[in-house]
This record gives sequence, C-alpha cells and structure tokens, in this order.
Amino acid sequence: MLDRGMRVARRKLEAAPVNKLKLSALLLLLASLCRCSYAQEAKLMRVDVAGKSLLGLPIHWGSHDAAILEPKGRIHILNLQDVQSHEILQTDFVPQSLIKARLELNASLGAQYETIIFGPYVLAAPRGQTARWRDRFNALLAGYVRYFQLRGWQLQSPDFPLCVIIYGSREEFLQHAARENMRIPPNVVGSYFPESNQCVLYQIPDHQGTNWSETEATIVHEAVHQLAYNTGLHERLFTNPLWCVEGLACMFEVPAVYDARLSGSTQTDRMSNMRLNGLKRLLGSSLELESLLTHLIASDDFFRQQPETAYSLAWALTFYLSEKMPREYAQLLAMQKKRGFGQYTSAERQADFGEAIRIPPGMLAVQLQRLFSRQSK
Repeated sequence: MLDRGMRVARRKLEAAPVNKLKLSALLLLLASLCRCSYAQEAKLMRVDVAGKSLLGLPIHWGSHDAAILEPKGRIHILNLQDVQSHEILQTDFVPQSLIKARLELNASLGAQYETIIFGPYVLAAPRGQTARWRDRFNALLAGYVRYFQLRGWQLQSPDFPLCVIIYGSREEFLQHAARENMRIPPNVVGSYFPESNQCVLYQIPDHQGTNWSETEATIVHEAVHQLAYNTGLHERLFTNPLWCVEGLACMFEVPAVYDARLSGSTQTDRMSNMRLNGLKRLLGSSLELESLLTHLIASDDFFRQQPETAYSLAWALTFYLSEKMPREYAQLLAMQKKRGFGQYTSAERQADFGEAIRIPPGMLAVQLQRLFSRQSK
C-alpha cells in the first residue's frame, strides 16, 4: 500500500456482473472496501535510466536506490548510479483506469483472448471462458472481504486495477514469466508478480480439454496474494515474511474459508487436510515444533531448506492466529508495514512477533498441538 504521504486513492469499484451470488450481498461487501479518502495531489516524475524514460511516483528515494511507481501499478526498483537524470513534472499522478487497463491488455494479448471488467478486476482469458473466471473471482473476493470483516479487520480498496491473465498454455505463461525476469519451477502453474501487480496463470489441460479443478485451486492461492498486497495486508515495498504471505494464501485454498455457499462451515471444515497431513509428525513433539516455529518466525531460510514442512507450518500458524487471535495478528501485519522499505532482520521479525502476539514459541507450539492433533489423526 502507498500511504506515507504519497498514496493517491482512486477509490472506484464498479458494480460487478453477478452469477450465483446475491447482488445485494456482493455489492455490500465490495462497498466495504471503499473508504473514499484521498491523499494530497502528487506529481509525476520523469526518470531517465539505461536509455529509457520512466514516468511515475517516487515512492522511495534513498541514498543508493529508488522505487518508481507507474500509474498502472508497476514498481521499478532502481540503482541510483544508473539514473542519468530526473525531473518533477507538472502533471498529476493518476492511477490507471479500469478501461485503460483493459485496452492495454487487449492490445498485448491479441484476438484469441477476451478481456472483461468486474469490480476492481480486469481479467483476460481465452475467448468464451471469461464468464467462468468472473464468477470464481467474484466468489473469492466476496468471501475474502467477509472473512476479515467478521474478524474486525478493515481492508483498503485497491489503488490500481487488479489485472489477471489466464493463458491458454504453459508456453505462454512461461514467456510472460521470462518477460518479468522470473524463473518458474516445473510444478508451478501460476504466480502473482509483485513488481507488475499482475496475477498470471494458465489453464491446465487434461485428456478431455481443460483440467478446471486444478486450475481453479491454483488461482485461489495466487489471487489471494494479489488481494493481500492490494487491500492493506501486505506491503509491496516491504520484505514481508514468507510465512505471512504463503500462510494466508494456503489458508484460502480451502473453499469453506471463502465460499458463501458453505456459510454453515465449522472451524474444522476450514482446515486444510493436505496441510494437516504435512504436520502429523511435528504435532507429536512440542520441542521440535517449538524449534521450527522459532525458525519460521525468524527467517525465510526454512522455506528453502524444508519447503513442504514450511508451507504446512505457515498455514497452521496463520490459521491459528486468524481464528484465535485476529486482533493480535492484524497488529503484527500493521507493525511490519510501518517498517517500510529495507531489510527486515531476524531480530526485528522476532521482536515484532513477540510484541504483537505475546505468546512465546513454546506455548504457541502447545496451542497448535491442541488445535490440530485431533483432526490430523
């Protein structure tokens, strides 16, 4: 989010075409995102670097590096040694409109794709398939807002169009990732790109056509990343701990967390059986669980060393805090955002967690065992 005196909020959510959801309920949830507050006007800066010019808002300008935010929402991180010149213009910074974002996507994708606008989204998919994805994103957005409203959180409305591209093939998806200078592991079928602020994936084929169930499961995880970075939970210019980022997205992989048709779900229904299976061995040892929790909170190294365990534990910690300690969890994320651009050290991560949550890892391990042990059997 872009508060720090340079946030310019457009605060415009268009009424969404609705299938399968009650119109009044969805509009009420979407309206809850709109706070209609505007920051003071900011001017565009032109930055000349490496033979090209960038136009945007300087949301960070340090002694060695800078961050330029384009009206479309893309962030450029620059080394100041590469900046040849810069100039503040007399043109106001205005976030890109939904219509302009749609026209831009249309021009870049070609005639085999169609693009639609609904709510804060601009979504592109192969022709004839946008309606299905519109319904899925409407349901997810409504459930996402509802989940945090019930826990007393105030979400912010997106400053920029939430662009989603659903490619028809993995080759197109990999080509897009290459343009973003991202290497995609073989098992990854979708990604949220914080720099461009786009959610991108591809439809997974099977012998009968498109494997819809697997594609839709993937899109929920990546779409929650995009929502969290655009509604005030995460900060795109901050080194958010991976357990916070991935744990939240993993939590929403379970339909009972967000699907209004499952409104009678219990806390057990909202648990992920897949993540619980990944925790079975750990739940038997409070000492090992305490050690790994400490590691997870202090460093992202755990995700590189034991990725499957790290994802399961990140889900478990996020689920516990969201369900049992929502106010403290919200305070932790707010504290992280205030730190802003720069390194987030292990000591700072542990200090913020301790101040906000106020439960030492040893006691937290016991609480996780109590909550999850019965369901994991």
